[in-house]
Amino acid sequence: MPKMRMRDASISIAIALCAMPVAARAQDVVDEDAAIKRALAREGISARDDAARAASAAEIDVIGPRDNPSVELSREGAGGESEYQLGIVQPIDLNGRRGSLRDAARADGLATEAEIARRRQVLVAEVRQAYVQCAAASAQFDVWQRYSDELAEAERVSTARAEAGDTAVYDVRRVRVERRAAEAQLARARGDIAADCAALASLTGIADPQVELEAITRLTSAAQPGERADLLADERRIEAAQYRVRAANQARLPQLAVGVGVLRRDDGIDTAYGPVVSAGVTVPLWNSGSAAVRREEARAAALESELLIARRRVEAEQNAAAARLSAAREAAVTAAGAREDAGRLGTIAETAYQAGEIGVVELLDAYEAAREADLSVIALATDAALAAVEYDLAIGRTY
Repeated sequence: MPKMRMRDASISIAIALCAMPVAARAQDVVDEDAAIKRALAREGISARDDAARAASAAEIDVIGPRDNPSVELSREGAGGESEYQLGIVQPIDLNGRRGSLRDAARADGLATEAEIARRRQVLVAEVRQAYVQCAAASAQFDVWQRYSDELAEAERVSTARAEAGDTAVYDVRRVRVERRAAEAQLARARGDIAADCAALASLTGIADPQVELEAITRLTSAAQPGERADLLADERRIEAAQYRVRAANQARLPQLAVGVGVLRRDDGIDTAYGPVVSAGVTVPLWNSGSAAVRREEARAAALESELLIARRRVEAEQNAAAARLSAAREAAVTAAGAREDAGRLGTIAETAYQAGEIGVVELLDAYEAAREADLSVIALATDAALAAVEYDLAIGRTY
């Protein structure tokens, strides 16, 4: 189990500098917790889980405390006499087989609960991943929007300077070309929002979800490793298999059956009635039950091997997820530091360009450097946020 622990670790990324004001958005922002609640409350989720629980409970009820009794009717006749017997025969489980089978069904029910919990963890991870990707697409769009606005302002200034004779018309055309390219990227970024937010909309049922852009800067992970519900389910399945092995061994013991009834005897002259009591035991003449024991033991051994393999796989997943999260977080923090310097370049270049100290090429270079720094921060922060989601899923974080 990895020793890594993180709680509400935040990258000091100046994401607000990359984002448009939230007030400009068309509808209320949905936070991550609300998105998770909406996804878990969607139609079909609870119904599926309730149906699985009901099926498990029914399996326990199917194995009642006793076998059903049987009704027997017999007739004998000889020498003008006839005899009828009507009785009820009840098998009695003295070997404990049915109790073991009920215990196995209860263990299967616990396994079902664990499987439901794991499905919930996987769904929550899918929602968190979709939320982060939607936030990243929105943040990238805002970067391109700001970059396009900066180029529009640069075009206005360069046009005014060209008309005044302070600069060449080349500057205007150069800025205009760059602006058109930025507008094309802005259109693509708008499409990326629609695509990346579509998964979140499908999972939550929220049309056109508006998300918190800061979601990509919060590396929230579980403080303590949780319990892998899928491993717990495997353990419960093994427990159920062991109960079935015990039931198979118990089935090899003789089973008692007792009966009570009434007898009617008619000799042609008189008719008499009387009680009938019977008792019997099963005799393992054709089937000793050893094959059933071997079968259940083999199934239990197979499940134990599967659990061993699953534990190794989970350990590998957890170690890989912890390493990936650590590296991604470090890269995002490093990029955030470089972004601050790149952001100042734009301000310095604007002042210098308006003063005539630099040309339009240097101004565009400064804008491009700030844009690329912002996009790099967003990309690396997104990777780190997705790595945090993967880590939480690997350790079995619950919600």
